[in-house]
Amino acid sequence: MAGNVFAYFLLAVAIRQLKLDLSYPEILAIRSAGGLAIGLVLGWHDRRLFREVWRSPLQLHLARSALHAMGAITVVWSVANLPLGLVASIEFSGPLFAAALGAIAFGTRPARFAWVGLGLIFAGAAAIVNQYMDVVGLAIIIPFSGVAILTCTNIMLGLLSERQSTHSILLLMNMIQLVIFMTLSLLGADTLRLPPSSLTTTALFTDGTATLLLAVVLMAVSGYMTQASLSQATRHGTAVQVAALDTLRIPALAVAGALLFGEPLNQSLLIPSAIIMCGAILTTYLDRSKRGSTRTTR
Repeated sequence: MAGNVFAYFLLAVAIRQLKLDLSYPEILAIRSAGGLAIGLVLGWHDRRLFREVWRSPLQLHLARSALHAMGAITVVWSVANLPLGLVASIEFSGPLFAAALGAIAFGTRPARFAWVGLGLIFAGAAAIVNQYMDVVGLAIIIPFSGVAILTCTNIMLGLLSERQSTHSILLLMNMIQLVIFMTLSLLGADTLRLPPSSLTTTALFTDGTATLLLAVVLMAVSGYMTQASLSQATRHGTAVQVAALDTLRIPALAVAGALLFGEPLNQSLLIPSAIIMCGAILTTYLDRSKRGSTRTTR
């Protein structure tokens, strides 16, 4: 997941830069086009990739890609309009959604002691979000809804990862999502009805042609990196463990936001963030929701 943290940081830099000139669907269309280009190059060198894509369960891919597109829009809005530390902290709910969805869909439950970690994540992040509620208002629902959607798609990704390779999954996803985001771009960003944020965020570079092209490259590459690392992680851990490990990017992004974007580190958030970190670590090591038995249920 270290690669996912680094890729997410590059993604944040790209989103902040691209939002100066492009709409949210246009930004995501760049990510999908870049991911598709990478997939086509990989397939050109290994034709087995194309054959695997041809034999893929299309309905599951369509459902996951459409859901993931919705979640991706909420992520882009959140990163573009909210402090990075806040965005990462809100994602504390990922392990909770993963545990709930796992129980509902597959009848699995985190181990008894893993609930201690989940409780710590909830308590720490609830304190953080409470401090921003008056400032952000109801728009705080957007990143939360994104967490719920993407947690669901991560579980679906785990299903797909058991059947086919990471590159074939991403190739199909980017093909489907490129159509979705290009359609939304043609219809106009206003059709999404996303509210403006009351907080002001900054880009890393001044607006210009060179910085725009750099952001396009970063968006294409980092988008593929985040999905590839996540797909690999689902092969080795439970949905709850993957979601918990993902919260470990909280301090990395908070520091990056402070150093690069001038977003102040709120001293009152240090203790709640530390509680979240402890909860994530406990959940990662104590969750034993029997990945093997989950496969038989699926």
